[in-house]
Order: sequence, then structure tokens, then C-alpha cells
Amino acid sequence: MSNGSRRHFPRAAAQVVLAGTCVLFLSACGHVPLATMVKLSDFDFLKTAPETLRIAVKYPDSIRIPEGAAQMRLTLQEKSSGKMLIKEELAFERVETPAEKVELSAELQTGWRLEIYRLPESRINTFKAFQSRLVAMDKAERDKVNGSMDISVDACLAAAKKPEKIVVSTYLKAPELGGYVPLLKNADLQTLMAAEGLEGDAVPLGPCPDNRSPTR
Repeated sequence: MSNGSRRHFPRAAAQVVLAGTCVLFLSACGHVPLATMVKLSDFDFLKTAPETLRIAVKYPDSIRIPEGAAQMRLTLQEKSSGKMLIKEELAFERVETPAEKVELSAELQTGWRLEIYRLPESRINTFKAFQSRLVAMDKAERDKVNGSMDISVDACLAAAKKPEKIVVSTYLKAPELGGYVPLLKNADLQTLMAAEGLEGDAVPLGPCPDNRSPTR
């Protein structure tokens, strides 16, 4: 978490399995729809064009995702020692153009927000360098390392009172997928956090800074 007012949604752990990539966003594999899992078999993390990647989050108006709060982390570790060979943290940028939301226009509803994110141009080469490092390895080298792509999103509470239930949906878009595919559909944030083993309140979101009462 980046400050006292934000809490991470459950972290998506997308393991770069070199025989095939399992991609998760704000969930564990058990929460991804079966149809999506089939489609994701066409997604190749090592070959995908990072400039075309999009992630989308549909969430209730009771919470907010602050600027810079969506991030990707790329890691490469030695299996035997746990030594970190590469660790890159890339902040996503929000896509503001309405045209980007056309594909998900059916998800635009009163009381809900839909945000789409992409990697900024300044970080595309970092992503490509990570891909190149893995591609350059022979099989023996690959067998000795674990690569992962994690995506996390911080959120804060915009409502005056914490709702009993906070439901979120998430999507991934890549050329190989032919458009957006749902990774979560109307998933209860409390259930997701329990699955991740997170402790604390049912939905431990702090208030957004703009919602705090002035200090006296």
C-alpha cells in the first residue's frame, strides 16, 4: 500500500510459465471464467506487444482508483537461491479517450465507473527488455528461473459509509485475444481478499484524501 488511505485489491499473480502463460488480474485462477482461461491459452507473454496491452476495471462509485495506483511488477528469480535477477515496477497510465471504452460500452452503467489503463510509452522498452531476456535463454536456463508478472491496483473509499459489498469486474485486452476478455465478472472484493488470505476488515479501504474531514 502506498499510504494510509489506500489498500491493494488482491494482487494478480501472472506466472510466466514458459510453456504457456497463466494470466490473472486481481484474482486467483479459480476466479477466472473457464471461457476466459481457454482464450488465454492464445496469449503469449513473451511475444505480446506491450503497447497494445490494456487492462480495464469496472468498479462501484463508492470507491476510487487514484492516479498512478495501477501497477505492473515483472520479476525473474533463481529457483535454487531465490536471488532476484530482475525486478521492474511499471506504473500504468489511465486512458482518457472515449474511443478506448467503446468495446466495453455495455458495462457503462449509472453508479459504476470503468477505467482503462495502458503502459506509458516511456516504459514500453523496459517491458520488451524483460521479454528479450527470457526469450534469449535456452531451455536449461529457463528451467532454473521463475518469472512472474503481477498487477496490483490501490483503491480508496469515496463513499461516506463503507458499503456492505463491493463488486468489481476486470478485463484484459491483447491482439491475441481478439479484444477484451473478462478476468473477473461481478466478483465480491471481500471474497477475493479472503481467498488471498488477507486479514483485517472485510473490505479494509481507507477514505480517499478528498473525503477526510479537516484536522482540528
